[in-house]
Amino acid sequence: MRLLTSLTQVMDSGTSITRVTDLFSSREAEAAIARIEQQVAEAQTRAAQAQQVQADIDAVRASATSPRREVTVTVDAAGRLAGIRLADAAYELRPDALEQLIVETAGRAQVLAGEQALEITRVAFGADSPIVGHLAGELDREPPSQPMGFRV
Repeated sequence: MRLLTSLTQVMDSGTSITRVTDLFSSREAEAAIARIEQQVAEAQTRAAQAQQVQADIDAVRASATSPRREVTVTVDAAGRLAGIRLADAAYELRPDALEQLIVETAGRAQVLAGEQALEITRVAFGADSPIVGHLAGELDREPPSQPMGFRV
């Protein structure tokens, strides 16, 4: 059985009519519809997956503690500060030393949070995904200064 589709085009002058006829078998039409339905389903699956990945990344928290345990800093996946704990020993440090220690510890926590976000993305989209590559590239960038006492 053949499905006949006709398109009639009328020119503005009204004097000429052109008829174009395309013939598709019903099998071809059904296959095209099936492909479109599959693509829509895949897009919906990817959208749901992306929403779950976003929720998982939003839930990321990473903490780092200074080498002598004076400072613990917690950040979210974006590196935003979520908390600081100071041990009694932190109050014995000079203000500039404490400041530097907090910055260094926060930097380490940011690296850890970034690694968690990268792993979530890698599991969801695969190691070869452009999204994973972009995120990995962002994490590989050199920090402004290498924290003292930490290895990244």
